[in-house]
Amino acid sequence: MAEGGLGLFVPEAERAGDGARTTGGELRALASSLRNGWQLLAGSAVAGLAAAVLMLHAITPQHTATMLVGPTARAGAAAGPRVPVSADAPPHSSGHHLAEPGPGDETLSDYTRYLELLASRPVAARLMSTDPDLARRLFPDRWDSERAAWRPPVGAGPALRRLFLALLGREDWLEPDAERVARALRDGMTVERVGTGPMRRVELRHPDRALAIGLLERAAKATDAHLRDEAARRSAVQIAHVKARMGGLTMEEHRRALADLLAHQERVSMMLEVDLPYAADLLEPPYAGDGPDWPDPLVIVPIAGFVGFVVGLLLVCLRAALRDSPPVPAPGPGLLT
Repeated sequence: MAEGGLGLFVPEAERAGDGARTTGGELRALASSLRNGWQLLAGSAVAGLAAAVLMLHAITPQHTATMLVGPTARAGAAAGPRVPVSADAPPHSSGHHLAEPGPGDETLSDYTRYLELLASRPVAARLMSTDPDLARRLFPDRWDSERAAWRPPVGAGPALRRLFLALLGREDWLEPDAERVARALRDGMTVERVGTGPMRRVELRHPDRALAIGLLERAAKATDAHLRDEAARRSAVQIAHVKARMGGLTMEEHRRALADLLAHQERVSMMLEVDLPYAADLLEPPYAGDGPDWPDPLVIVPIAGFVGFVVGLLLVCLRAALRDSPPVPAPGPGLLT
């Protein structure tokens, strides 16, 4: 019975040994392929590094201006009181979620409006009205300083874009308007939550360091001024409406209720004249480092080298697989006839 038992287990052991030998042979074959193809591996890695260096020279480096904003220390205004923090919001969600503590009488707060309007068309229009040279500095490739006029951008890429639009029966824009400036702001601006509170870190990226810092600061002030003007307009309209209704009332109770409402709106209108931030406090003014910080060579170059190495490894394995594959037999004479 012992011999029978050994007879049952011997084939299994032999199969295990064959599997181990097969795995060992495959590993030796892989090591041999890597040893024979080290030139291809090294060449692919060097090619990746060279491509990264060329890309870094081709891309215009940019500066990142950063500021920190938070809600003003008040509870309520003409445009709407604060809103509570959403319990279902993730701690590191986007900066455009409702996150201002306070009574939940409204679904939108001045601070939330501020975050949404930072790169909006009304703010861009206000910026262009106060700085006529803003569009020229944002789109220098479209401004001809010699003729003092706007022109189509030069280069192969813009030419292909114009050709593609012409085939579709459309034309490329020439002179930037408020919508184009707002789109440029949206493309270069990011808003990130700081921790789990209402503070937001706002960043603006641009090749010109001074322009990035100044534009971010002016956008913050223009957004706050836009919301203040809107609140003042609403308050003035409500005051005029209450005064007009009070003139036709005879019941003392109704007149007293409207008088209280009028007093409240006049207090709001008076506080809007105070020279303090209305919707958001600038906790940290815009700042940017002395040197450009995007793109980061310390991140791009190692990644490019690793990608090149992986591509080289795939090429070595593919070459080994094609070399070890059996040749395709030639067709016999019967097949030829």
